[in-house]
Amino acid sequence: MKKINVLGIPVTPGGVGDVPRLLSGKPEDKSLLVSFVNPQACALARQHDDYVHLLNTFDIVTCDGIGMVKAARISGLRDIKRESFDFTSLAGRVFQLAVHNQQRIGLVGGKPGVTIDAADVLRRIYPDIQVHACYSGYGQDPAEAQKFFTENQTDIVICGMGAPLQERFLVQLTRNGWHGIGFTCGGFLDQINAGESYYPRWIDRFNLRFLYRLGKEPRRLWRRYLIDYQVFIRRYCYLQWEIFKEKLGLTHYPGKNE
Repeated sequence: MKKINVLGIPVTPGGVGDVPRLLSGKPEDKSLLVSFVNPQACALARQHDDYVHLLNTFDIVTCDGIGMVKAARISGLRDIKRESFDFTSLAGRVFQLAVHNQQRIGLVGGKPGVTIDAADVLRRIYPDIQVHACYSGYGQDPAEAQKFFTENQTDIVICGMGAPLQERFLVQLTRNGWHGIGFTCGGFLDQINAGESYYPRWIDRFNLRFLYRLGKEPRRLWRRYLIDYQVFIRRYCYLQWEIFKEKLGLTHYPGKNE
């Protein structure tokens, strides 16, 4: 699917959209990969030469975080909205449909034990869910997960290894001959142990999730929000400046879908 350049990051117009259609419309002999980008993606694109290429390999790349949503909208994607793989967005619908369609789910990522605990939480929330494989993101587990998911053609794989490791994992999985639906999920496998209410409703309503996470996990996330996000801020400010000059007739800004 065609993607639009948003601050150097490829984004799919329309995003994920209709989840039931997405899960039921995939041909059996093909895979479908979905990833989510937040403002840190701009720094990751500078730090990892293959990151943008990996995102272009995905079928759908959509915006996770209000900052990326705003950047996408002023880049011409007027209908884009925030989507992420967590319980404030897509995760609940994916799990409900997986139960309804009797699809098997594989989890990979996090420290040893994280996916096992996450599977226990999912089974309490969705008693009929089929989580049939759990792997950490460390040691030999990712390689063993690749082998298991491919040999058993696991229907849905949810990968939370952090970018770009999670993108690399899912792309390699498809190259190995796997034909399922893959979602990257960042830190969701850790968050899920808080159930469906990791974010208080008012935090989610006012798009303050990044501040809430920073307050809960300062040692792990301070660099992302206080340093890595500076790349996004500089690019966003430059984009706004170019658009402002265009409005004044001083220049022609070519970034809107050209």
